[in-house]
Amino acid sequence: MARKVRILVIATNNWSSIGQLLSAFIRVGFEIAIVCPPGSPIEHINNLSARYKYRRWCSQQSIRAAIADWSPFFLVCNDEVAVRELHNIHRQTSSKANDAESGELIELIERSLGDRRTFSTSRSKSRFISVAQALNVACPPTIVVNSYGDLDRHLDGLVYPTFIKLDESWGGRGVRLAYTDRELSLAVLELSFPYVWPKSFKRLLAKVIEALPVFLRPPFPQKLSLQRPIWGRPANRAVVCWQGKILAGITIEAIETGSDFGPTTLARIIDHAEITDAVERVVKAGKWSGFLGFDFMLDEKNRAWFLEMNPRVTPACHLRLKAPSLPAALFLQLTGELPASDTREVPEERIALFPNRVSKKAALQPYFDDTPEGEPAFLQACHRPQLLRMIAGRINFRGAAYKQLDKKITNTIVLEKDK
Repeated sequence: MARKVRILVIATNNWSSIGQLLSAFIRVGFEIAIVCPPGSPIEHINNLSARYKYRRWCSQQSIRAAIADWSPFFLVCNDEVAVRELHNIHRQTSSKANDAESGELIELIERSLGDRRTFSTSRSKSRFISVAQALNVACPPTIVVNSYGDLDRHLDGLVYPTFIKLDESWGGRGVRLAYTDRELSLAVLELSFPYVWPKSFKRLLAKVIEALPVFLRPPFPQKLSLQRPIWGRPANRAVVCWQGKILAGITIEAIETGSDFGPTTLARIIDHAEITDAVERVVKAGKWSGFLGFDFMLDEKNRAWFLEMNPRVTPACHLRLKAPSLPAALFLQLTGELPASDTREVPEERIALFPNRVSKKAALQPYFDDTPEGEPAFLQACHRPQLLRMIAGRINFRGAAYKQLDKKITNTIVLEKDK
C-alpha cells in the first residue's frame, strides 16, 4: 500500500478552476489540505483533510501557519500571488535561517518550486522570454522597456500592431494591444495604475493625463514587454515536473476563449512535437519542479511560438487522455507506486473547460462537458454570488467545527480538521 503524502494547496483568490485538480489529487491518493480566502468554492470539495483561512492583511502568516500545522511534503500554488508569497517567505527565511525548522521550510519550498535561482525569472514575462530565446525556442520579436524615455527611444522602429505586456501580471489583465503611438501611450498609462482598479476607470484616467509632462505622470509601471503579435490559434501545455524533468504533460488548443486575452473556455487535446520539445528544454534548463503552464500561438503553418509561462497550475492540469494524469505522475514520483485509480479520461474532441461557459454558436456542435462529478456542494458554491460566498465563508470558518490556530503567529487563522 502506497504511503500517504500530504499536499498543501495555496489559493489567494476565489478561482474555482482548481477544484477539478483538488478532486484529482484526492482520487489518486494524496492527502490534501487547502489554505484559501473565506467563501472560496474549493472549501466544499469532498474529502479534504484540512482547511485553513487565508487573510490578505496577514498573508504570509496565513501560509506559514498552515504549513506549520499541516506539515506537507509538497506545495501547490493556485495563482501567481501564491507563488510570490512563497518566494518572499523563502527569501526572508533564508536571510535568517539558523534552526532546523527554517531549513525544513526552505527545503519544502525548493522541493515544490525548483531551483531558487529561477524564482525571479518565473515571475517576469520579459526575463522568461530572454531565457526561451537563449534556448532557441521560437518567440515573437520582443522589446523590454523600463521608463518613459526608454519607450520613446523605441517608437521610431516599432511595428504595429504590438502587444504591451506587464511583468508579474496574469489572466490577460496585464495585456493590451495597440495599433498606434497614441494607443500605446494610453495603454502604458493605464497599466501604471493599481492592478485592482476598474479597467474602464483606468482608461478614462489615462486619457485625462496623457497630455501632461512626463514628470507629472504616474511612475512608469514595472517592466513592460512590447511584443510583435503572432496571429493564429492559442495553445497551452500544462506539465508537472521534478527537478527539471517533466513527469507528465498535456497540450490543448483553444477553440474559444472567454475574452481577447483570457482563459480558454472550449479546447481540444492535441499532440504537438514542437511545443513538447520547447517546454522540455525550458524546464530542464531552469530545473523547475511542480505544476507549470506554457502559452503558445500556432500560426497558419502550425508552427508554435512561445508567449509566456504561468508558474502555477492551469485549468488543463486535471485533464487526462490515455496516458496517466499529471496528479498520477506526481503520485508515482513521490511514493514510488502507481495510484490505485486515476482521473476520468476525456475525449480528444472539443472539451468545455469548467467553470467557463461556451458561446451559443459553439454549443451548436457536440462537446464534452468537463463539469466535476460527485461534487454537488462545490458546484452549488460556484454558482453563488460573490457576496454570499464571503458571508457563508465567514460563518463556516467561525463554526464549532473550527478551532483557533497558532495564536502566537496570528489570531485570525482558523482551522477545520476532518474527524
